[in-house]
Amino acid sequence: MNSELELSDLMVAAYTHQKNGELSLAIQAWNALLNHAAADKSLKANAHLSLGNLHQLQGNDELAIESMSNAIKANPNSAEAYFCLAYMEQDKDNFSLAVEYFEKALALNVNDSGAFNNLGNCYDRLEQSDEAINAYSQAITLDKNYIAAIYNRGNAYMKIAKDSLALKDLNKAIELDANFYQAYYNRGTLLKRMGKSSEAEEDLITAKALAQQELEEKTKQ
Repeated sequence: MNSELELSDLMVAAYTHQKNGELSLAIQAWNALLNHAAADKSLKANAHLSLGNLHQLQGNDELAIESMSNAIKANPNSAEAYFCLAYMEQDKDNFSLAVEYFEKALALNVNDSGAFNNLGNCYDRLEQSDEAINAYSQAITLDKNYIAAIYNRGNAYMKIAKDSLALKDLNKAIELDANFYQAYYNRGTLLKRMGKSSEAEEDLITAKALAQQELEEKTKQ
């Protein structure tokens, strides 16, 4: 069997095992591909990336991070590897490191609105409101109805007392989802701060009712 066919068979085996949920067998196949003498940098980068995702599914973050780092070594332009590292560090509350990885990923792929939103969340947790707002705004530029980014930006504006801008974003979030009880609650809090007591009370009552409704629906499931 020639090398090209061997590599093809290993990739097919790896993807088949992944599809069937046979993670350990998939890992074995990707490792076999990595150790194949004919595997080039592109194939190795893909194998490391796949291994990282599999290790993460198994709950082994250390091996996942090692594999993603190896993917970047094999292909420094692997935006996906940087994204994966960023999300893992974000999940561990390592927000400064997550920001670093998100920035590197977005330098390679500027069209990922979700990554911009998560970058904003990391900046927000670091109490860097201006940077958070900028990241959320870039997400919204890519997707004008990205409700999470709109809501998050509204909250960030609230933190720095840009009340009119905050109100505009929270209004938009509620326009996009009339059952978004968190947006009603935050808008109610904002309106109260702005001296609009009756409107604030109405929002807070709505928020409480919607939250109770959601809780009841979850209890029934």
